[in-house]
Amino acid sequence: MTKIPILEVYKDKKGLYRFRLLARSGAQVFMSEGYEKKSTALATAQKLSEWTTKALLVDADKKADAASKTTGKQSLKQAAHKKAETSKAKPSANKKVA
Repeated sequence: MTKIPILEVYKDKKGLYRFRLLARSGAQVFMSEGYEKKSTALATAQKLSEWTTKALLVDADKKADAASKTTGKQSLKQAAHKKAETSKAKPSANKKVA
């Protein structure tokens, strides 16, 4: 057993390069798609290693809320509600204001 998780790059039975995340116990946690070039698999595994230290954990049930906080985008429901509120507050351009 190792003290840290491992990203292991290997060649599969079809001749494609993949990487897998091994837990501290040695159990496979994740396996990547296949890559034609070993260098691509290595580079992608390296990026994953860097990204995961900065990754945001998102609960799928609260995904829309988290996405709006991280990307600045609102869920469709929130955007529709905000649009409705805005249209109620503004007078129509066709109406004459005395």
